[in-house]
Amino acid sequence: MIQKTEWGHINWIHTNNEETLQSFNVGITSLLRGKRMPKHVHYGIEQFLYILEGKGIYYIDGEKKDVERGMYFYLKPDIVHETINTGDVPLSELLISRPVSYNSDLSVHGSNINECADNSEAAMSNIIYSAVEAIRTTLLEAISLPFTIYDDMWSVVIQSNNFSNYCNLKCDPVNNRSSCSCFHQRKFEKEENKQFICEYGLTIFSYPIVFNGVNLGTIRGGHILISDRTTEKHDELYDFPESAVIGIKSLLKQIVKSIISYCSFYESRQLIEKKDKVINDEIRRNETLKNNLYIVNDKVTNLRINHHFLFNTLNSIASMSLSGDRYDLYNSIIDLSKMFRYTMTVDLKFVTLSSEIEYLETYLNLQRLRYGKELDVQYDIEETMEKIKVPFNFIQPIVENAFSHGFVPSDDKKNIIISVRKIHDRARITVSNNGVLLNDITLNRVNKGLSRNSGHGLSLIYEKLKSAYNSEFDMVITSNSDENTNVIVEIPIIYQEEEL
Repeated sequence: MIQKTEWGHINWIHTNNEETLQSFNVGITSLLRGKRMPKHVHYGIEQFLYILEGKGIYYIDGEKKDVERGMYFYLKPDIVHETINTGDVPLSELLISRPVSYNSDLSVHGSNINECADNSEAAMSNIIYSAVEAIRTTLLEAISLPFTIYDDMWSVVIQSNNFSNYCNLKCDPVNNRSSCSCFHQRKFEKEENKQFICEYGLTIFSYPIVFNGVNLGTIRGGHILISDRTTEKHDELYDFPESAVIGIKSLLKQIVKSIISYCSFYESRQLIEKKDKVINDEIRRNETLKNNLYIVNDKVTNLRINHHFLFNTLNSIASMSLSGDRYDLYNSIIDLSKMFRYTMTVDLKFVTLSSEIEYLETYLNLQRLRYGKELDVQYDIEETMEKIKVPFNFIQPIVENAFSHGFVPSDDKKNIIISVRKIHDRARITVSNNGVLLNDITLNRVNKGLSRNSGHGLSLIYEKLKSAYNSEFDMVITSNSDENTNVIVEIPIIYQEEEL
């Protein structure tokens, strides 16, 4: 196929109209004697030129090169190129051209996400502005093709400033857009016929931008002279060959695809974010439910512990009232009221160790009324441990367990030792009594029963510790050769001013 031009002709040996990156075109150009190809840009096209015959001058990005037979050149996309035949015969070149791909990496901007938060037509009509901004620096500003992108209301989203001198002379499209017919809205009768010729003979290509059936806008570009078109002569107007036309179409379609890819990316992202939100909401609901269950469990545990203690204490008070010891009875009632006031006013989760010991001492006052000098209580607490946080009401039930199960009815001395030590990053709290020693079989059974949530005795304390620390605690019961039975609890050290 021979394509005639103002400056000569091109004999196309191979052309590919698929406008893909794998396509290429091969032809032999013939620049007539004394003719010149005006300055021009091959938009989105890379070229290889081999001089078959003649000589002349190339201007490549302003750099002058004298050329003759046997020389070859590689022309990068979008560079300014001019050729002059200075010989006595036509300047003949082997021309190989191919469309190139531009990097259209989609930049992510936080504001863009909200603009496409739903898929309504109103929301999607605005997304073209975000899409253009996302590809502006990586694609749109990297090409020198004159183009204009419109939204669905035919407002200009972005316009390049790369119009030819001919366009600027005739219409000044950048500053006087309304008077240029190239920018008027129009419809095409056939889907495949998306190009038109302006009143000055230039061809403009037009492509709709459609995503999921919604028209987002239109891109127009080119503004070029195509061979065999009748137009006013102008020294700066280049007659574009077919290979360059294919490159322009490919470039415009690449811009459309990049905008559509942006929309598709954010549509997928929104779906993922919506699913993540549903999952996160469900997780939060489950966490809230779990925390509420923990709170209820703590309240129930405290209630069961307090009822157990109340039953034992009231039995003691009843016994004292029968003995006629009225003053001691009065003091015991005062101590009992203090204990229940403490239960009603403190946080159900954590208190300081000093508050817990004070609460324990009030309880022991009641036991002293019963046992008198038979009861000996000792405290061995490191001073630095007094302000650590401990679960509310967990030491007193351990001590009470010694009275219920450890001490047998006798006149023997009843010793209780409360020890609190810092062991690395943990607090070791030991409650020892000199009551009944446990053999290995009983110890094994009791220790294994702690975690079985039996609802009795020390298993209630184990559940309270588990609610407070999950698995970050230890609780064990031992009996040793010094004739003491010990309940040993190790918990993380957290001071009053720290958050759990």
